[in-house]
Amino acid sequence: MRKLFEMSSLISMEGFTSLKILGGYELVIISEGLAKIRKEGYVISIKGTDIHFDMLMEQSALLSFTELHELRITKELKEGEPHETKAI
Repeated sequence: MRKLFEMSSLISMEGFTSLKILGGYELVIISEGLAKIRKEGYVISIKGTDIHFDMLMEQSALLSFTELHELRITKELKEGEPHETKAI
């Protein structure tokens, strides 16, 4: 199947109740209170209440939650690299 429009890579938070992901990603784990997504060399960890996907497609996803407790973006480490974490 040929794509008509090339999707750019984007991660955006909307109203602290949803996270939109455009472009390739890998779902690592999803549970009621935790979600981990791998995207372009980073791991995005979300802790919150009632985490669920409103939309889950190959090149896009919309993750919603009732209450956000923690959003952590961590660069994936290659052997010998220092660890760097940014929490919001």
